[in-house]
Amino acid sequence: MQDINPIKPPVMIGLDPSLVQMILLIAGCLALLALVIFLIRWLWKSRTGKLGDTLIPAIPPYAEALRELDRLCQKEVIDPRGLYFDLSGLIKRYIGRSYTMNASEMTTQELVKQIRVTGMDKRFAMGVSQFLIVSDPFRYGPVVPDSSQVKKELASVRQLITGMEEDIESKRNFDQGPEEEST
Repeated sequence: MQDINPIKPPVMIGLDPSLVQMILLIAGCLALLALVIFLIRWLWKSRTGKLGDTLIPAIPPYAEALRELDRLCQKEVIDPRGLYFDLSGLIKRYIGRSYTMNASEMTTQELVKQIRVTGMDKRFAMGVSQFLIVSDPFRYGPVVPDSSQVKKELASVRQLITGMEEDIESKRNFDQGPEEEST
């Protein structure tokens, strides 16, 4: 019986189970550490964000619009087409902030449809839509506006914004109701 060899021990195929356990344990610890770091950063940002909001007062839309309109009135009219871009942007930003909509991203037609739904007084809605429709050829077309017409538009935009703000304030006061006097 010399041709019979002894049995060889089993040969390991694949990874060592203890090595796999160690890799999974390390990966789990790293994932847990990343989660803890993420939560700490999120809490830190939420706390500092709340403090930042209380320290910096927001500029009301009306004050911001009037300040920008004053800046446009003081500027010399070199490019009337650019001024119409600025004016329509000003109106869209004011309407967007006052009526909480994304008016800056809307086309003229979309904005005209949307302001009818907002509850804006019809005369102001009509004034805004007329201004935007009249200014579209100046902004996007070959028509170049007259500088005297630009000055008139600056005044009409100021009247529109002032009228819309008065309308918003009257609606706020009406919603609050009359204050009762104590006797």
